Amino acid sequence: MYAKRIQLINYGPIEKLDIEFPFNGETPLPVVLVGENGSGKSILLPHIVNGLLTAKSVAYPETPEVDIGKVYKLRSSSYIKSRCEYYFGRVDFDGSLFVSEIRTQKDKREYPDAPAGMTGTAAQPLWEKLSPHENDKYDTNINPRGNSPKEIETIFDKNCVLYLPHNRFEEPAWLNEENLKAQAQYMDLKHMQGHTEREVITLSPLHDNQNWLFDLLYDRAVLEIHTQNMNVPVANRATAIPLPVLMGYRGAATALYRVALRVIRTIMREHKIRFGIGTRKNRVVSLILDPTGQIVPNIFQLSSGETSLLNLFLSILRDFDLCGAPFSRMAEVRGIVVVDEIDLHLHATHQYEVLPNLIKMFPKVQFIVTTHSPLFVLGMQKAFGEDGFGLYRLPQGHQISPEKFSEFGEAYRALTTTRTFNDDVQAAIENSQKPIVFVEGKTGKKYLQRAAQLLGQESILQQVDVKDGGGDKDLTNIWNHFKAPLPSIILQRVLLLYDCDVNIEPRNRGNLYRRSIIRQPNNPLAKGIENLFPKATLDKALQYKPAFIDIDPGRIQTIRGEPHPVPEEWSINENEKTNLCDWLCTNGTAEDFQSFALVLNLVKETLGIQAEVPSSTRTIEKLSNGVHINAEEVENLEQS
Repeated sequence: MYAKRIQLINYGPIEKLDIEFPFNGETPLPVVLVGENGSGKSILLPHIVNGLLTAKSVAYPETPEVDIGKVYKLRSSSYIKSRCEYYFGRVDFDGSLFVSEIRTQKDKREYPDAPAGMTGTAAQPLWEKLSPHENDKYDTNINPRGNSPKEIETIFDKNCVLYLPHNRFEEPAWLNEENLKAQAQYMDLKHMQGHTEREVITLSPLHDNQNWLFDLLYDRAVLEIHTQNMNVPVANRATAIPLPVLMGYRGAATALYRVALRVIRTIMREHKIRFGIGTRKNRVVSLILDPTGQIVPNIFQLSSGETSLLNLFLSILRDFDLCGAPFSRMAEVRGIVVVDEIDLHLHATHQYEVLPNLIKMFPKVQFIVTTHSPLFVLGMQKAFGEDGFGLYRLPQGHQISPEKFSEFGEAYRALTTTRTFNDDVQAAIENSQKPIVFVEGKTGKKYLQRAAQLLGQESILQQVDVKDGGGDKDLTNIWNHFKAPLPSIILQRVLLLYDCDVNIEPRNRGNLYRRSIIRQPNNPLAKGIENLFPKATLDKALQYKPAFIDIDPGRIQTIRGEPHPVPEEWSINENEKTNLCDWLCTNGTAEDFQSFALVLNLVKETLGIQAEVPSSTRTIEKLSNGVHINAEEVENLEQS
């Protein structure tokens, strides 16, 4: 059972989201949801989980995790986005299964027409199903009438289905003596129609995983041991005595045990580890390192991070094993696993290396996870490649590249406050033989260089070093590092050049200057150095590639009963900033870059740069002083 698509409108912080989950043919790709706190990651996942629980209640009506007729996720007007009249959500699964819901601020009868912005959206068909006295509807074809319980049960019997919420937790052994003394027990499985021992929502599964491991090891040791008799001659006997010799283990439990071993060996980064079972008086599951012996007497004594990983991936194996589908390799396990804050409790090495490699071992499992960890995202890129998984930023739901993950920038900005960063900046200043211009980013540097070429002012930039400052906050860190005028340290002039949307007061600190580019109010882009481009230039870029710029059309917004015009807003698509820069620098003309003359003049005046004297002027000066000129100078003068 795979999720195919999720749509949300006006839900919490999410205005409009539409994600089609990526697949490579029929194989699902991992989905990673990122965003700041409050961006909607954790409230998006329950929409998917609600569909899984609905399916389970149909397949196994005797053991629902939510009461029949109820839903797991609360539908409440409090989730309607501020200043909106409704929210809508829909999740589509394979097999044409879906769940959808709508909630309005008032009963339908109180609206003369569909709420503003609904017409033509995916919410409209469900709105039309509301009765006049309703403001809430949950709709699905996952029910005995739409799909027989046997069909849904068949889906569950071929898939692992798990949700690990952010509040999952195993109390460590040092906190809970019961865990330290916890002994493995045989699983007590009930085989009845409409009944299952499996649970979608997984909070603290280590006890269940321990018992499953115990059963697995028991089956392997008792039922799958293979021996071969070897005849051993004995003195004073005419015939040899047949003695059984261990030839190994073969069978389903043995194959599954090898899979579980791969999991724990990857987590512990030790290929000689195996599981051990204590005696009947101390029936705990331990970890043993061959040939040195026991290293972890009880798996409850693992670290929080190791326990988190062990729980997640043993739960996948246990759930798929309980569904009854035979398998002997990780590549045969299929299903859907939803994890909120997958990096919870994990050390940097586990985030970057171990977790992505474990996910990669289960290619037919659809992982839909949230994270705040740049290291995990970077590790996923290393393990899967940039196109091997889907990375989406909330609340918009836009697919982004790992480098666009904002937490990378935040992590770097945190590092910029360290002594190392400050030392690097100071070293760059001290080692430069020219005045320095720090701009906010790489594209700003490229734009300035191209503008100087087109406008015939290359001599200005030839006399300075233009450097990528890493963003406005990093420019401010440089400014703050030099707290007082220090001309003895900053021997040459340094300009911190902010984009027009950063409101800073022009100030000098010895040879250190900070300035903002003057905003061009008639140009469409309000932010960034791209504000310098006129609409005619951007229209040409849009004609070449509409994806360069996102346009929010102007509209009338009603606030407290009063109409307020909202002007049209242009913004560079966050995934296209570099591409737009490359196109403009390749195809732009001097007219397109005309406003950059203001910036070049600002650099010249602030840093005291002398414009290069034209060659014709120098030639005339020579003649006036009675100095002979050569043939090339004569030709240049005639052309002038």
